Amino acid sequence: MDTRVTTLRRRTLTTDDLDDVTGLLTASDMDVLGHTDFTAGEIEADLRRADSEAYGWYSGGTLVGYGWLTRVADTARIDLDAYVLPVHDSRLGVDMLAFLEERGLTLAAAAGHDEAVFDIGVYRQDEKTRGWMAERGFHSPTSFVRMRIDVDGPLDPAEPRSGITVRRSDGSESDLRLAHRLVEDSFVEHYGHVETTYERWHERFTERGPDWAEVWLAEVEGEPAGVLVGTPQFEEDENAGYVRTLGTLRSVRGRGVGKALLRAYFHAAQRAGRVAVLLHVDVSNVTGALGVYESVGMRPVLTIDAWTKRRGVTP
Repeated sequence: MDTRVTTLRRRTLTTDDLDDVTGLLTASDMDVLGHTDFTAGEIEADLRRADSEAYGWYSGGTLVGYGWLTRVADTARIDLDAYVLPVHDSRLGVDMLAFLEERGLTLAAAAGHDEAVFDIGVYRQDEKTRGWMAERGFHSPTSFVRMRIDVDGPLDPAEPRSGITVRRSDGSESDLRLAHRLVEDSFVEHYGHVETTYERWHERFTERGPDWAEVWLAEVEGEPAGVLVGTPQFEEDENAGYVRTLGTLRSVRGRGVGKALLRAYFHAAQRAGRVAVLLHVDVSNVTGALGVYESVGMRPVLTIDAWTKRRGVTP
């Protein structure tokens, strides 16, 4: 019998366990990256989410394993994550993934799906977790690159090309509904995109407060053309703005809409005292977004591989 899990105590985690989880993730990130890549606020928000499940594996009073999963909207997609304290037997991660997969299959079956599609992001240099993925039968179809531009110095002018206008949304419902429509229409071809209702999108948009995210809208010759959603996700740890979403309609791609939105956001971040702006891009993005980001001065600083796996639900 495998004793990696049977000798441990597993239980669900809540915000009462924030210190334990933060300590484990700090140790894990320092081991892999040499620095932390999260804030306590982000972890607390994850532990508060009503649509997710968080589990801890304890050896005595020490949290040695942390796993998390959620079903995405009404789909069969299950996002998950798993971490093991570096000083503990790293193969615990394989057993944790097996447990999380079974939980995911249960969630998918309860929602009427005949399969579950598991997705997890793994830092490129995290050989330990990559090994878990391979052993559990996951494969990596694409990667996401974190891009950065420093904005504490001179920036290219924000003035867009003729015919393009960019404005910051006033937060009205009409603007937010327009932003949602632009996101859906812009991302229909992208890896991992899940169609989302306005109500669900708005719920996630405001889950950390009504002022958590800001929207920028672009028009070409007076017609809606693109959207940028920015958040303060990286302000606490890197004093950086973050582009959570940037989308342009297929009909206007190549006309400078994305660049105009980015430059407007860069200047706004600079005025707000930020030192940088970050975003993530799928390297297999069909729109050539990576080239757009490089053309406005952004550079790659981190790679996260996307790993995925399909499993049928056993009747």
